[in-house]
Amino acid sequence: MKVLIDPEIFFYGRCGMVRYYSRLIKELKNEGLTIDIPLLLSESDFINGSLQPLQWFRKIPGGRYITNRLNTLSKKIYYRKIQKGNYDILFINSPVFEDRFLDYMPAHKPFAMVVHDTMRCVLGPDGLFDPSGSNADKLAYLTHRASGVISISHTTCKDLADLTGLSETDITTIHTGNLLNTELETSNNLSLPSQYLLFVGDRTGRKNFKLFISAITDILQAQLELHVVCTGPCNKWEYDMLCKLQVADKVQFIEANDQVLVSLYKNAKALIYPSIYEGYGLPVLEAMSLGCPVITSRLSSIPEVGKDAVIYIDPYQKISIATAVNQVLHAEKSWLSDLTDKAMQIAMQQTPQKMASLFKTAFETVVQNSYKKSKA
Repeated sequence: MKVLIDPEIFFYGRCGMVRYYSRLIKELKNEGLTIDIPLLLSESDFINGSLQPLQWFRKIPGGRYITNRLNTLSKKIYYRKIQKGNYDILFINSPVFEDRFLDYMPAHKPFAMVVHDTMRCVLGPDGLFDPSGSNADKLAYLTHRASGVISISHTTCKDLADLTGLSETDITTIHTGNLLNTELETSNNLSLPSQYLLFVGDRTGRKNFKLFISAITDILQAQLELHVVCTGPCNKWEYDMLCKLQVADKVQFIEANDQVLVSLYKNAKALIYPSIYEGYGLPVLEAMSLGCPVITSRLSSIPEVGKDAVIYIDPYQKISIATAVNQVLHAEKSWLSDLTDKAMQIAMQQTPQKMASLFKTAFETVVQNSYKKSKA
């Protein structure tokens, strides 16, 4: 089976979506599928384009103009390949739900797409987060035209059905495998606190970082050795908030590649993931796989990932967050060990290989159904 893949997601930098599609492509190749991705230049180290040596252009004055032109050329080649029809299935991945490809699709060719998140407008402690806007309409438009729609969790499947009017039976759910290489050697060059709670990824909006920090200020001030470690840089308004809470000296920000991330998970007292809404919750799975206790919300898709091997909180209640943190900090070693052992067993079942195998089956079903329709 030959799969033509939209190169657009790989124009973005090093992010979760790029990691997802890069690893999926690798595993689909291992499953025996022929992958055609007209990518000239990738913007991350997860995957290479055919002209990847030209990435040095980014560092020279005006170089971004050249790399942007290469991205535009990649899309032009992609549209030509769509029009020629030399593939069994088209696999789209535009994060902004670009639909121009439909103008080039031969009538009998199927396309499939993955829905990671329906971008719901959710109510947070301080008001509404993440209004969906026109992207939700674009998402609905494409799902009604796709031959195969794949969601990454049962929660996303249900939300998608509610949003678009699709039947849940028309949506295939394939849980994301653990995309982090847990066998990487830990980094020895890190200057980390002796005790810390870990907060990874984005900290805005529904990720609920502000409420989390305000919930544990008393704990941080009472326990001198305890800190919070966050991945990614601190911005001005975050620093201002931390100063007002008088915990700026207790929060450390670290740029984390995969090797650093593995080290952070392995040494943390717990991963804190108090999100109000998730399409899946991959950091929960990553932490579980590395024996890091997880404190997270019992909302949206997260219980699908954590099952009964994490500590659940009400992300709207400071007392719930503080209680869970104290529970981990003062827990008996045997209890924590039992919890993390159970979590590691669950995480071992969610592999990229299993994910790719299910994708292969889903693609085969889409192609077979499309062939039957063309012959009817």
